[in-house]
Amino acid sequence: MNPHQSSSAPPLRHRIRRRGPGVMGERGAALVEFALVLPVILLILMGIVYVGEALNESIDETNLVSEAARYAAVNQNPGGGTLQAYIASQADTADLQKASVCISFPNGTSNIGDPVQVTMSVTYSWLPIVGNALGIPGANPTSTLVRSATMRLETVPTYSAGC
Repeated sequence: MNPHQSSSAPPLRHRIRRRGPGVMGERGAALVEFALVLPVILLILMGIVYVGEALNESIDETNLVSEAARYAAVNQNPGGGTLQAYIASQADTADLQKASVCISFPNGTSNIGDPVQVTMSVTYSWLPIVGNALGIPGANPTSTLVRSATMRLETVPTYSAGC
């Protein structure tokens, strides 16, 4: 008998806890479950990111057409070229910089008090990663985001309608 061990303690081999017969069979279950759930979680996460980007572009587009309508109503062009080109250059994303900006006069006349309308449309790509990875034409779903703003002319415009 060991002098440091009391006589009432069981031998070491009896103190080791043995696993039951079912425990060893469940060792990799958590890893398998994680591998099954991970694609679903990533799909949901990508959906949240892309919907957030689409909302951001939509909000930016709304602000840009409001700014353009105000400039058109007061006959101002802060840029050197056309007002349409200036508004497109103010966008903060590459997609919006390639957007189509159109100025029109809904009544057909451009007198003081007549409406001026600015419309901006851009094609939004929902899954650019998937579309580029597959390399299949049409594998990338898209939507056209269109926003417009209308204001009354305060001065006679020196610009012409168009895109």
